[in-house]
Order: sequence, then C-alpha cells, then structure tokens
Amino acid sequence: MDENTLLGVGDDAGVYTFGGHVFVHTVDFITPVLNDPYLWGAISTANSLSDVYAMGCKPLNALAVVGFNNCDLEVEVLQEVMRGCVDKLREAETVLLGGHTVDDKEPKFGLTVTGVCERGRYLTQKGAQLGELLALTKPVGVGILTKAIKEGKLSERDIPHAVENMLKLNNRASELALEFASSCTDVTGFGLLGHAYNIARKSGVRLAIEFSSVPVYEESVLLVKEKIYPKGAVDNYNFVKGSLKNEGLDFWQLLLLSDPVTSGGLLFTFPEEKKPEVEKRAKELGLELWIIGKVEEGEGLRVLLSQT
Repeated sequence: MDENTLLGVGDDAGVYTFGGHVFVHTVDFITPVLNDPYLWGAISTANSLSDVYAMGCKPLNALAVVGFNNCDLEVEVLQEVMRGCVDKLREAETVLLGGHTVDDKEPKFGLTVTGVCERGRYLTQKGAQLGELLALTKPVGVGILTKAIKEGKLSERDIPHAVENMLKLNNRASELALEFASSCTDVTGFGLLGHAYNIARKSGVRLAIEFSSVPVYEESVLLVKEKIYPKGAVDNYNFVKGSLKNEGLDFWQLLLLSDPVTSGGLLFTFPEEKKPEVEKRAKELGLELWIIGKVEEGEGLRVLLSQT
C-alpha cells in the first residue's frame, strides 16, 4: 500500500484516492446459478457491482472475467451471458471496457469493477454503534433455491420473485445507506450471519438478529427442511458458530441465516431515532426494507427467534 491507499484488503472493496477523487475497486465471479445463460450473465453482473454499492459509491466501468470451455459449450451460450452482462451494465450506467477469457471446464463469469465515491465519502463494515438498528434490503435463501435448480427440483419459472431480486441492482439501497448508515456491507457468499459477523467484529460490538424478522423465501424454508441446501451454508455456519450465541433456533433456521447468497441486498446499521426517516426514504426509493436486529454491547452475534 502507499499514501493514496485509503482502504486495503478486508472490506467489500479497496479504496484509492488520486487527483482529488476517491475510487473503489473490486472483483467477483460466480459459477452458473440458473440454467438461462442470459439471466446468469445479468445476475453475475449485479452481484459484481454490489460491492461498489455496499461502499455507497457509483460503478464507472468494468472488465469481464470469463471461464469457458468451447469443447462442451456452444459460443452462443457465452454470447447470451455477455448480452445479459451488457444489458445490466447499461442499466447501472456502467461501461464494459474489455476483459479476459480462460479455458475452464466449469463455466465462471464475473467482473472487476472500478467505482467512484462522488461525495468523497464511502461506507465500510466498521462503524456500527451501540443501540443502532440493523436493516436488510433483500430476502435470504437464494443459495438453497439455486441448489434445488441444479438438482432438478426447481426451475427459474418456479421462483420469479427470487430471480427478480437477484437481478435487482443495489443502487437505490446504496443511496439509502449512504444517507443514513453507520456501517454497511452486502449479503453474498458468506451468508447473512457471515456478513453480519464482519460488521460486529470490525465495529467491536455484537449484533442481535431476530429470525422472525428476517425475510426468507418460502421455497427455501420447505427445501432446507427437506435437507436440500448447499455445502456452503454449513461452511458459513461453522465459520461463525464460535462467535454465535443461539437462543432457540433449530439447525435448519441457522442454515437459512448462513445460506450463501448471490446478488443479495445491503445490510447496514443506522441510529434508531432515524427509523421513521429511513423507512420513509426507502418507500420513496421503491425499496423493500426489513429491520432485523439491533447493535448490542459485547462481541460476535446473538440470534433469537423473536423479541416477543
């Protein structure tokens, strides 16, 4: 790092200043989450942009990162992936500058993204204060749904609301967070508990999460009870369980909270007295918003069924 590096490894994106401007840089890629290549390209793009939005910043341009096997897949598949990517970047007012492709038996697609902090200010996972509320802007359980799709138990047509949310950019949620949040991250591969733990650990506080307040897809509940879930959910739970105080949740509920999410929402803390303003602003932005917990004194995480 040098004197221009404002934030290095360990948060959602790196932050660098040059010529009076503050930039953020990130990279992410995923394997196919749906069978439709166009949707996969668009969802992967939204997922890659999410880290920039989690910092409260605006994505400027991107480079594609592609793993593709021409022997197993037709080139038309990649063309559809790229079409989905470009359409989503156009929605985000972001430019694709190029990219790099490698021969890979398992397809992968994602982006490196450069963004700018227009106000010179950015959000991080550090900053949650005692007594603040914890908010989430998209449901969890996507990893369980995509696992079921890969096993042939669901199709994209069975989960239109989940597909819609994966396609949804976090730009408006980012605007809300930048206005009110003390700390912020996005919920992706580490699951809700993993990303909440990052906020708690870096802020030196404990996050208390009410399971009954967390938005989950109904199909995910049914599937996880049938023991259909990705291995990543178990890995995520094992990562946080040593710092987790469980008050009455069953294992399937903990797996839902640990489920690896693709293109999830933003998770942020904000002062409790700002709740009416936050909810009003979210409504103006057309955002779904759930208050799922609170910042407490202590360390790690506490999960409970409900406060009532």
